[in-house]
Order: sequence, then structure tokens, then C-alpha cells
Amino acid sequence: MNMLIDMYDERWLDHLNVAADGATKYLLIDGVFIPGIHRQFSAALTSAQTATLLFEALPSCTDKTRDVSPFIAPYHASNKRLQSLLERCSGWPMISAIETAESQADLSARLAAWCVVDIGDQRFNLRFPDTRRLPAIFDSLTMKQRSEFAGPATRWSYIDRSGRWADLNVPASLSAIADRPSLDDQQFARLVSESEVDEVISTLRDRSRKMTQKYSEIYAVLAVALRAANRRNIDMALKVEWCESCLRGALLNDISEADECLRTWLEKNGNLPPS
Repeated sequence: MNMLIDMYDERWLDHLNVAADGATKYLLIDGVFIPGIHRQFSAALTSAQTATLLFEALPSCTDKTRDVSPFIAPYHASNKRLQSLLERCSGWPMISAIETAESQADLSARLAAWCVVDIGDQRFNLRFPDTRRLPAIFDSLTMKQRSEFAGPATRWSYIDRSGRWADLNVPASLSAIADRPSLDDQQFARLVSESEVDEVISTLRDRSRKMTQKYSEIYAVLAVALRAANRRNIDMALKVEWCESCLRGALLNDISEADECLRTWLEKNGNLPPS
């Protein structure tokens, strides 16, 4: 199976099991990667606990929609059944841990408001539960939007591309829940740009390109390769060919090396455009 990030670090659960100081620890799970897993989480919780589906707030929510919905669930280190279930998520960018004084209902309402945002006259699915997308999304927000997004959370950790925990720099604000949040064109363009590496990796996999490196290593190589390609404004088809050649060859260490390698590659293939 083609996983989308590295397998989780072998001690990753230790981070979850550290008690939250004066706060409750909740899991944000992106259900799209293992459809229907919310049912197993609900079964693993105690009778007094529940998993809250963020897509329930969307109009015309169906069972099919629920099965791919991100959801919030409380976490306690004593729940070994829940820990066993979490191990199934390894290799998928689907787990955040949020420490907050908010109730589960308020946290769920806060995050549900950001699942679909306005961009001009369009509505856009903001994929923040996907931990590949989360840091770029958070960084693209204004300070006011970050406060509305994270609220009073004192810590927001997520599994990064290397399968290790990383943290957002949350402001721990008492901001109200956002009312129909929106992004401007510049914010949207940044998110599109940030997703380009993953899109190229997906394209290469669709072409049955066998990748033997760890996902984080592939991502690092192609991030540099695409920076060089975008400086020359070459088209997407050529970008994909260039990226594939980078995975077959030596790893790129920096943008200067990538620029030189790209120039040589374009000359060799008769595709050198004007600088």
C-alpha cells in the first residue's frame, strides 16, 4: 500500500500519553484516509464519551459523507483499546492532538466552521485535518484567523511527513468561533503552491513509478526540484519528467545544485527554455 507519509516513529504514543496541564486532550482524526473509522473510535470510547463528526454541520450530510468526515475524540492514556486503534493510522497524515480548555462541543463547532471556507464567490474544502496540509494552512492565516481557528488551545501537535510530532505556534486566544471564514486570493495561491509536491508524487505513483525511498525523503528531493523548475516556468508535464529523473538520480542538496542539474537535464533533452 502506498502510504502518504513515513510510518510513525516507534515512540509516537509517548507524546500522547503526557498529561495536558490544566487542559483536556482531544484527537483530531482525518477520516478520509480510513473511511468509516469513526465507528471504531466511537466503540473504543467509554459510554460517557463520543466522537464528534465535523461534517455533521454541513448541509445534506449523508452516511457516505460521515464516513470520510474528520472528527474529534477525547484521549486518555488509560484507553489501551484506543491506542491499538491509533496504531492503524501509521503512515497516514491523519492525526492531530489538541490540548484546550474548550469543551468538545465548542472545539468541534470551532473547527467545523473551517471545513469549508469562502474564496471569492466559491466554497473550498479546507483540508486542515490532513497533517500534510495543516502547517501551510495555519501559516497562511492572518493572526486574527489563527486565533479564531485554534481558540484557547494551548498546544496543537500533529504527525508530520517524517512520522514524528510537530507543533503549531497556536496563540491560545479567547477569540469567538469564526462566522463563515474566508481566504483571499493570495492565501489560496499559497496553498495551491504548497500542495504541488504532493500532487507530483501522486502523478508519479499513478504512472506506476516505483519509489523505494521514504516518503519524507521523496518529498524533500522533489520540493527542491520543483523550486528549480518553477524558477524557469516550465510546464507541468515537463516538471513531472524532471522530478522523475531526480528520483532516479542523485539526491539534490540545495537549490543551486538543483538549478545546475535542471539546466543540464533540459539541455540533454532539448527542452531548455529562455532563462
